[in-house]
Amino acid sequence: MQAITAKRVLIVVMAVFSLSSMVGCTRILGIEKSSAARNGDYYPTCLVKADQALDEARMAGKDKECPDEFNALKDTVDRAYKVHLGCNTEGACKMANDAIGRIRALCPAKAETKPAPEAPLEPVPAAEPTPETAKYCITLNILFDIDKAVIRDEYRDEVGRVGTFMQKFPATTAVIEGHTDDVGADEHNMVLSRKRAESVVNYLVDNFGIDRSRLSAKGYGKTRPIADNRTEEGRQKNRRIEAIIDCAVDIKGLKPLPDKLCLNLKVQFDTDKADIKPAFNDEIARVADFMKENPTVTALVEGHTDNVGTADYNMKLSQRRAESVVDYLVEKFGIERSRLSAKGYGETRRIAYNTTPEGRAQNRRVNAILDCVIKK
Repeated sequence: MQAITAKRVLIVVMAVFSLSSMVGCTRILGIEKSSAARNGDYYPTCLVKADQALDEARMAGKDKECPDEFNALKDTVDRAYKVHLGCNTEGACKMANDAIGRIRALCPAKAETKPAPEAPLEPVPAAEPTPETAKYCITLNILFDIDKAVIRDEYRDEVGRVGTFMQKFPATTAVIEGHTDDVGADEHNMVLSRKRAESVVNYLVDNFGIDRSRLSAKGYGKTRPIADNRTEEGRQKNRRIEAIIDCAVDIKGLKPLPDKLCLNLKVQFDTDKADIKPAFNDEIARVADFMKENPTVTALVEGHTDNVGTADYNMKLSQRRAESVVDYLVEKFGIERSRLSAKGYGETRRIAYNTTPEGRAQNRRVNAILDCVIKK
């Protein structure tokens, strides 16, 4: 009888010892059966919940989406089990609960990034060439009396260069720009420059019969200098009138020569390419023929891009494309390289918004600025 009683006591002691080994060396509120990965043994609920959180994250594909973070948290849960078996169940649960919160926050959904709205377009410069047109640019060397806007008689021939051209090509329009040096107040110079531009418009209407609807006047004051205002010679160059004539004319045989002729070349390039296709031979030939007819003319080829790609890359791409047009003029048409130069502007001089395919196409352009040297 005593032997049976002793045997029962031993069984109870062994059961208590076994349970103690499963739940650790400290008191806990609950235990659960673990997954097959933990051999189905009983462990504190906090540890089992941590394994379940890992399983849910794995089923959601987070072990593939952010594997480094997932594996780091899995290691944390494994360490929590070891801490428990080392008789620190309270510390193990603290680790496990912390891991559960981080597991549930794994791989946060990335907020959709919207491109910043483009800044408003600045007014397109009057001399910016547009498709199908040329810009016939004349700088009028007109001296005005101090603080006056009346055109002197001796400058009739100078203004006549504009009037004669517009009479010859009745479909043309013109922007007359007034500019000043930096002497005087900014506001006064702005008003004065516009009055002088309006004076030229009135002169063209009254003396050449140009319809006023074909003309507009703009005053820029001192904001667009072309020379150094620290010298008298520079200030005189800045006190000027410019006529920018928009004309859809064939430049072949164009007489008289303008000071500058600005053309938009309709040359399309393949993506990330700068080589010129034979289909655009005739387009570039317009520039070559004009330069052959007028051997004193030099040309600056400008390259421009849209905003697809980085700004640095677009700057280099626009330069390569401008240089490609220069090489084409030299190799295909025999224009002396010394008369040509190339300048890439990347995406810095957009003439349209880049938010539409049409706008981006307008910005991907090549301009030829022909400097027609006229000796007076």
